[in-house]
Order: sequence, then C-alpha cells, then structure tokens
Amino acid sequence: MTLAQGAADGALTPRRGHGEKPLEPDEGDGVSEAWLYDEHPAMVRAHPFLFLLLLVSLVGILAIGVWWVMHKGERLALSEREVLLERGLLAKQRTEIALSSIRSVRITQTFGQRLFDVGNVELFSAGDVAEIAIRNMPRPGRIRAIAAARNLDLLPQR
Repeated sequence: MTLAQGAADGALTPRRGHGEKPLEPDEGDGVSEAWLYDEHPAMVRAHPFLFLLLLVSLVGILAIGVWWVMHKGERLALSEREVLLERGLLAKQRTEIALSSIRSVRITQTFGQRLFDVGNVELFSAGDVAEIAIRNMPRPGRIRAIAAARNLDLLPQR
C-alpha cells in the first residue's frame, strides 16, 4: 500500500494536534507539503501523577509553567519526505532526515505510558546510534506507521 493509498483509506490522514492548528510546514523552511505528524512531547499524559502533585502546591503552578515551556521547546514533525526534530525556544537545533533513509523505529513505553498512549521514540537510519531520539511523544504508533508506509513504497513491485 502506498502512502497515497493509505491516506485515501483514511489510515494516514493528517490529524490536528491538541492546539487545533493546521498541519502545514513552517514559513520559510522551503518545504511545500503538509506534515503527516506534528506534535510536541506529551506533558500531562506522560506524567499525570506529577501534574496533579504540582497542581495542588503553590510552587507547583510556577513549576507547571516552566515544564510547559520546556516541552514546547521540542517538536517532532513527519512529512511525506522528511522527519524534522527541532529543539530550543530562543536558540534552535534542527535535525532533518529523509523519511526514505529511516531503517528502523524503536518505541519504548512504560505501563503508564501505554495507558496514556505516549512513548519514547528513536529513529535509526544507519549504524547503532539513533539519529533522532525524543521522549514522551503522543501516539508513537502513528510515527511507526508513517515510516513503515514510506518504506513500503520503496520496495520493488512484483
């Protein structure tokens, strides 16, 4: 099944995140296609008990604000051609990998992460070290599905 066929079947349709923003590439990055996955790491879903504990304390309100800013400083986005990892609010670090060069995806989840559908994602293209590693991403199975659909397109047709 090609990526276009998967999108036609509804398997890989673009989905909006919690911010309800359209999934379009950033202005001026030179990419013209829409992102198939564009999320920041999950905060409350990844650590619900820590959130509740911080919420009830006075210092917790400030800690939640700092925590929120730290999580908004990371972004993982997948398009039909590339994977983009951005880190930082003021100073940016960008890592881009062609989706066709990804050879394996490793997703690790604790029991609590499985309950809330978040997980740690590592993307490998060559070698034993992950080129992209990010923690607490929502819907990690979707990342695997997008990478697998892209790699199926590269297999020779019989």
